[in-house]
Amino acid sequence: MNQATATQFSGTFDLWQHFRLLAMRTIYFGSGIVIAGAAIYSAVQGNWPAGAALFFVALGFVLIGYLYRNELAPQWINFLVICCLGTLVSVSMKSAGILGVYWMYPILAMVFFMFDKTIFVLVIMLIYALFAAVIYQVLPFDYAWRVALSMLVLIGVGAAFLVMMASMQRKLYSAAATDSLTGCIKREYLSEMVQHAVDKASRSKQPFALVQIDMDSFQSVNDRYGYLFGDKVLEEVARRIRSVARPSDTVIRSSGAEFVVIFPNTDRKEATDLATHMLDRIRHDPFSVKSLTVTITASGGLAEYGPGQHWGEWLGAADSALYQAKSQGRNRLKVAQ
Repeated sequence: MNQATATQFSGTFDLWQHFRLLAMRTIYFGSGIVIAGAAIYSAVQGNWPAGAALFFVALGFVLIGYLYRNELAPQWINFLVICCLGTLVSVSMKSAGILGVYWMYPILAMVFFMFDKTIFVLVIMLIYALFAAVIYQVLPFDYAWRVALSMLVLIGVGAAFLVMMASMQRKLYSAAATDSLTGCIKREYLSEMVQHAVDKASRSKQPFALVQIDMDSFQSVNDRYGYLFGDKVLEEVARRIRSVARPSDTVIRSSGAEFVVIFPNTDRKEATDLATHMLDRIRHDPFSVKSLTVTITASGGLAEYGPGQHWGEWLGAADSALYQAKSQGRNRLKVAQ
């Protein structure tokens, strides 16, 4: 699976985003409960103004957790939340000294789940600068620099964790979506890939095309030479198709001996040239497995995406063109009009 395809899957099957949602739900409700406990403690100690202020902050956290229990909250809300927590911890450090420092570490850990990677670095460094400034005010220098260094270690470990999670997610995408025989995307993801292409075409206003390629009379090859031979042929067919496909193209094994190739930012003429080249690579070079050699042809049906077209209609147009190619003698490419 190429990088472009992995990116497509990340928008649909983002395990990290799901994990972030669960973590953020815990952070909102957990912070609300902890702050509510602090509000009760302040009230019991006779500090009613602080208790009331903490109670309303706790109520806000619980409300955010409830409103965004099924989706990630907007980044600006997360920024307000982390600023609020950072302020509370800073006040706690000034009033309680070393005891308040211990609350600093969970706040830093929260940042890793609350923000997208595009603004994560900015937010984590702002929070670090705030805590470091407060630490140097409330603690002796000999102690403060050690605490500041431990914060940097935590940030480094967290950043390494994020990089590892991103790498693991790409590997999971590849393992879950790749057909083990051909190395193409599995048929189960065909509709998602075509829908993604439709969405992208609608946004970018760029031409998109797709082609369905089906091996001609492939069942007779399996019957005559056996399924092991047929699997080797399919493996080689997929390799030849991918050798013509560009890095931005998506190759899907849509059925036993049928492939779908999506061409982004490609008009009908360019897509026709690419699809024809793919069919030529299949028909002109014999397939050899051990001592057996056989020449196989393929037919193709190509369709360019039409504005406002449903993904099923687009795929259906290519399928109809493929049927025409088959009915007119096979070993040819038909383009939907």
